[in-house]
Amino acid sequence: MRNTIITETHQNGEIQRFQVITGFAWENLQFAVPEFDPRAITEIARLYRLNIVEKNPSAYGRLVFFHVPDDIAFPFSDHSGTLQFFSKNITAKIQLQKLVREGNLHWAGVWKCRDTSVEEFLGQLEATHVLEMVTGKKDEITFIPIDGKVGFLSSLTFPLAVNSHFFLMDPTDLDSPFCELGTPHGLALKDGVVLNPPLNHRPCLLVDNTGICYTTQVELTDLVIELDSMHYRHNKNAIFYFRPEVRVTPPCNGTDVVITGNTVVAVNRGGNTIVPMAGFVLSLPNEISLKDTTVHFLGLEAYQFGIQVGPPMMRKSMMVDSLCCPFYNPLVEQVPYPSTVYPLPFETARAARIALGTNSEGNPVLVWAEGASKRNYLVGEESSGASLLELAQFCDRQHYQEIINLDGGGSAQIIYEGKRYLKIADRYEDNSEAERPIPLALVFSASCSQ
Repeated sequence: MRNTIITETHQNGEIQRFQVITGFAWENLQFAVPEFDPRAITEIARLYRLNIVEKNPSAYGRLVFFHVPDDIAFPFSDHSGTLQFFSKNITAKIQLQKLVREGNLHWAGVWKCRDTSVEEFLGQLEATHVLEMVTGKKDEITFIPIDGKVGFLSSLTFPLAVNSHFFLMDPTDLDSPFCELGTPHGLALKDGVVLNPPLNHRPCLLVDNTGICYTTQVELTDLVIELDSMHYRHNKNAIFYFRPEVRVTPPCNGTDVVITGNTVVAVNRGGNTIVPMAGFVLSLPNEISLKDTTVHFLGLEAYQFGIQVGPPMMRKSMMVDSLCCPFYNPLVEQVPYPSTVYPLPFETARAARIALGTNSEGNPVLVWAEGASKRNYLVGEESSGASLLELAQFCDRQHYQEIINLDGGGSAQIIYEGKRYLKIADRYEDNSEAERPIPLALVFSASCSQ
């Protein structure tokens, strides 16, 4: 692999650094999930405290960030009315929130509940450092589960690692009882196997089995869903409900199967199911009893790699100079879909950026546009960050062919041969780098697809 740092200077003296990685093959790229790290909860709580709650404390009450380990005594039933849950995190969130709503759980310096097993459960979470609280001025308690995929990119030991996907992060991203903070969304495809399905009608970067790369549209409804060896097709023997078209499924006599990633997290009899932000609902006309919660997506077997995150920067060697795919606008759209907070406008909003695609020769290329320090930006010393248009213009100057934007902002980083060559935009008070937790990465693996 080849690692190049390019520094460009704006007319006003600001600079922008880009890291460009080439010399790798598509077959050596794979998706990796960092090991869950309890420190991620502490870091997420810090980000919420600093960037959200302290800026508007009257809008928030007590935010309780938590993750349920597999080996902890669990005091809740996996059933609630017409719902059955297959996720401890989601079960705990719904049942704890119900106790708060009914007045049976409150905070008085310690957790107080009529059910002492719930007190013990919350105490265990605190004792094992998988529960953190951030407090505003509002008189309410909100439980926020943290996805078990969330960890740190720096924990991965590959020659190359980069954050990849958008994930649920902001309070407005959690518009469903089936949402966990940190859940990634958007197509992730390796060797014909779909790890995450396509959502939100954004373009996908696909590489076919001959090595040809192009940007195209892939919809959830293009795929066949396999569940318990049964195949389901949209508008044939099932209905796929997803955002932004649908927030709540209609009443039905059958079963709503709630899916995030490639896993069933809940089933609901009778419809009226809130569609998850990072997933969808498979609505079936009959009642079912699941034996296996793993979901398979069929229809993309002809592709060795695929990813769907942000907007394209280059298509067929032509620069994309405007936002050409949907992003949520609360002023005109009623149904939210992620990411609900995204740095727009396209032309001027600067941030750290990550991009992936093909260079002038049609070979894979990875780019990190360094972001400005969020603590102490120094003109001419720190990068200014790049707008989406500025990133597209850089790609155009390099004569790249196909480029798609990946997750940027505070998550943006490339670790090459165990080292970061640029700086993360998120900073602590002393201006040192603050690594943001992520749930999904792209890594170089020499053993991949061989």
